[in-house]
Amino acid sequence: MAEPVRCDVCGGLFSSSHLSSHKRLSHGGKTTGHIPKSHINDQDAMRRIVDLFDGLAEESKKNVLDRLTAPRGTP
Repeated sequence: MAEPVRCDVCGGLFSSSHLSSHKRLSHGGKTTGHIPKSHINDQDAMRRIVDLFDGLAEESKKNVLDRLTAPRGTP
């Protein structure tokens, strides 16, 4: 029997046998839309950040890393 699972994109509850169809039809693959804070945990947020980072051009990746390693308050 299929178990209920939560969609990592929208947080909705679906049967495990239907989750892939839901994600494909409702979210069309990777999405950068807003996910309500109540439906996302730190692991999901980090996974999403890494996915977005991987899609950047090399120069943009360098800029992001520079900003992340700069002291707080540095523009």
